[in-house]
Amino acid sequence: MNAQGVKDDTHLGVLLESSNYIAQIKLDGMRAIVHVTQDGLRIFSRSAGVADPTKPLEKTSSLPHLAALKFPELVGTVLDCEILIPGKDSAELAGTVHRKELNQDNTKVKLFVFDILLINGKKLTERPLRHRLSELLQISHKIKSDDIIILPYATTPIQKRKLYDKVIASGGEGIMLKRLDAPYVEGARPANTWFKAKKSARYDCVVMGFSTGKGKYNNQIGAVRFGQYIDGKLTELGQASGMNDGIRQDMTNNPSKYLDQVVMIKGMERLKSGAIRHPQFGGMHLGKHPLQCIWYQNEQ
Repeated sequence: MNAQGVKDDTHLGVLLESSNYIAQIKLDGMRAIVHVTQDGLRIFSRSAGVADPTKPLEKTSSLPHLAALKFPELVGTVLDCEILIPGKDSAELAGTVHRKELNQDNTKVKLFVFDILLINGKKLTERPLRHRLSELLQISHKIKSDDIIILPYATTPIQKRKLYDKVIASGGEGIMLKRLDAPYVEGARPANTWFKAKKSARYDCVVMGFSTGKGKYNNQIGAVRFGQYIDGKLTELGQASGMNDGIRQDMTNNPSKYLDQVVMIKGMERLKSGAIRHPQFGGMHLGKHPLQCIWYQNEQ
């Protein structure tokens, strides 16, 4: 989605308090652009297909129950959506949508609409998000299907905080915070337009080494290689960057000072392999002994 990650709890608080940002649930599905035509819906991915890299991949034939839906009053309307199977993640959805033969899972896919690009052929992308959301609200009663959901959003600081807390408590991915005065831009989204606030966990790990930096960090350490003890053996589980310039330089100058020390790694979740999804350096945890950094298999 080309969204920026929320930096920390302070940054999240600023966005939740800002009247210029709305909040929506972050869905773990697949992005789709949906065209309303006279013959039904045509559903495209945001990315190009392998056969023709100049055109987005069409998913219409994989989702016949959605393709058959007709909304005569909305012909010429284009919607930005997330498609997903409730209760399943994006990997399972991709396996369903990209499978050549259809099965019962295909009919479980639903469309969650969060933006509108055209309405009856009228271009809306240059209008701010608050205007597009208003247009979407006005046509919501014309989209009559149990398989299409207009994604609700929260506007006040209290509503946004409640939404975030509810999503995290229920095990969801997090929320998206979107700027109300921003136009719709395809491709790389301008900075400070969308932010994602995901669930985050902290893991105490052992520093096992470092990787060389690239770009502006090509003469410094780029990331910390970290691991935990599994069945009594220290096992590498990933690499994490995100340290400030001072710590990065000190690690570069004095790597032995950090080796075999405990580091706090922030990440979205633990994968079945034990690896941590989207790891980020969270600081040193000097009060903990490395031998205490243990992962018991299947422990999340």
